[in-house]
Order: sequence, then C-alpha cells, then structure tokens
Amino acid sequence: MTEGLTLVHPGPVAAERFTAVPCKATYRRVTLKAGSTLLQAMSDAAGDAGAWFDLLGLPVATLSFVRPAPAPDDTHVAWYSMTTTLSEAMILRAGAHLGRRDGAAFAHVHGLWSDSDGDQHAGHLQAETTVLSADCAVDVWLLAGARMESAPDAETGFTLFCPTCTEPVDLPNAVLACIRPNEAIEDALEAIATATGLPVSAVKGLGSLVGTRLDGQPGLDDHATEVLLTDNAERHVVSVGFNGPAVVGVLAKGANRVCVTFEVLTLSAPD
Repeated sequence: MTEGLTLVHPGPVAAERFTAVPCKATYRRVTLKAGSTLLQAMSDAAGDAGAWFDLLGLPVATLSFVRPAPAPDDTHVAWYSMTTTLSEAMILRAGAHLGRRDGAAFAHVHGLWSDSDGDQHAGHLQAETTVLSADCAVDVWLLAGARMESAPDAETGFTLFCPTCTEPVDLPNAVLACIRPNEAIEDALEAIATATGLPVSAVKGLGSLVGTRLDGQPGLDDHATEVLLTDNAERHVVSVGFNGPAVVGVLAKGANRVCVTFEVLTLSAPD
C-alpha cells in the first residue's frame, strides 16, 4: 500500500484525479537571449507552442522567487512567501512548463539557484521578472496538440495550470498531464501511462508534495514543499519547504503525495 501524508483542501474533491492529454513533443536546442526576461526569452523560442524547458547554468542579472509558506487563512492549505530578489545570480538547475494565462504567455518554474555569494536557494521562480545576463543555450521540448492553460480550481482554491488539447495529433509520443492533490506520485504516473496507452521513458515535471520523503536521508516535514523532478529514472528531486534550505535526493518509494498539483510531461521515446 502506498503511504504518505494527505491534506484536506477547502473545496469539493474532483472526481477525476488526473488530467492527461496525449501530444507530440519535439526536442530542440535553442538560445535564450540576454537582456530579456526569462518568460519573454522562452516565449520567443517557443512561439505559440506549449513547451517544457530544462534550464541549466543560466546567469541572470535579476532573479525573483518565492517559497511555499503557511496559509494566512483557511481558504487554502498553503500559500507563498514574500518575494526574494537576487542580483547577479545563477540558475543552477530549473525546469519550466510554458503555457498561457489570461491569453498571454505564462511559465511555471521550479528549481535551484545561487546568489552572488554562492549561497543556494530554491523554490518557485518568477520568470516574468527574472532577467538573463547572457545568451544561454537550453534544451526544450516543443509540444503539438497540448498546452498548459491556467484556470481556477475549485478543490484547492488556486489558479492552476491544466493541460488542454489544442489540436488532434497523429502518433503521439508524449503526454502532458497534471496530478491532483493527495495522489501518490508514482501511482499517478502509472495510471497516466495506462490510461493513455503510451509507455514512459522519461518524465519532466514540477509541483508540490505534502512533505518530501527521501530515500536514505532526511527530507522535509513542512506540509507544503515545492519540488522539481530532475531525474525520473532515479526519482531524483530538488525540494524546498517553508524556510529553506533545499534538499536534493531520491524520492522514497511509495511515500510522497501531491500537495496542490504536480505537472508532468511524460516522454515515450528517448531524447
């Protein structure tokens, strides 16, 4: 039996515990341009397509981020910290879903970065106010047939990314999905593969967990932790709670459940 902590959200529990849209993912190596916000640079690279970006070793002039925090009232199970802004920082490792909110480009970004003194921080990066200080080559998976779109969510009370179908595609090789609260992350990934009939060779994803339980090392006990999945084969993650610092390790098998949402792109063929 899968273990892991659960939470009671303020709204009605949705009947469907994940949303999954088969699509086509095409790998590209692209350059994000210096002087642009991270959001603008990713939008310029992807055009109107939804996309997943792997962001490794990006120098930035300005970087803004938040961490999870306790909720100020009972309308949500958790909230966000005050914004922290760093100057002359480095994005060490991050992942980003690029989609749409209110008709405009929007990105959901989690990861790990360092400040000008070399101290490390992690959380939810604000792509619209983070500015690149150099041209940066990055890996991107451009999507046809699916895109993340923001919409109010009755169960959690948040506005969340959810995959939507943009057009029919032949021979899909990927699935864009979101997993709902209290679902065991491993069980949900298996259910998505079964429901879509598409095998999984790799998973790109980010979201929140109810605490983070790691294999063979201390994790995080905060009831809301922000997570970036960095290596699906080894269940390797970066995670941060209310106060930091981040932990890096392998998810304990069968011990981690979704807090608010977990957004994934599953790939059916090797990169």
